[in-house]
Amino acid sequence: MAYGSFYDPTGDGVTVIPVTPPTFGQKVIFTTPGPSLNVDPAPVPNNTTDLQVATSGVYEVSMDISVSLTVSSDLHPTTDVQFGLFINDSILAIGSIFESSHSISASPGDQFVILNMINTVGRTLQLRLNKDDRLSIRVFKFTGNVLYRFPSLIVTKIAD
Repeated sequence: MAYGSFYDPTGDGVTVIPVTPPTFGQKVIFTTPGPSLNVDPAPVPNNTTDLQVATSGVYEVSMDISVSLTVSSDLHPTTDVQFGLFINDSILAIGSIFESSHSISASPGDQFVILNMINTVGRTLQLRLNKDDRLSIRVFKFTGNVLYRFPSLIVTKIAD
């Protein structure tokens, strides 16, 4: 048996910022570890971003996050964000990308328009992990003005 989780119940918004390639996007930060057995926060410096599994096996991973997308008719008519689950900071887990997108259109001469949308997006998948693998959610790509809050990452071993 193995399980563990990470949350951030504070509701503090975190601004998504560009990261210079070839580095992957910024890691999602968590403030509160949940119940755990053989799935714990990784050692420093990844102790607020990564969960580490203590045994090999098949795991179910659930992740979700609330995102705020601000679009404006003159700056960013489309705002979007994609998140993905990364293994050991280098492998994007197959089927793990989840996203939110919003766009507006205005006719020439229309007054300036700003629209903010907040929604929760997420994904659940199964994958085989090796002992000591670390899992983190990263921003895979984004455009425009994006904030995130209330992230969660839940990892449960379902088979050897």
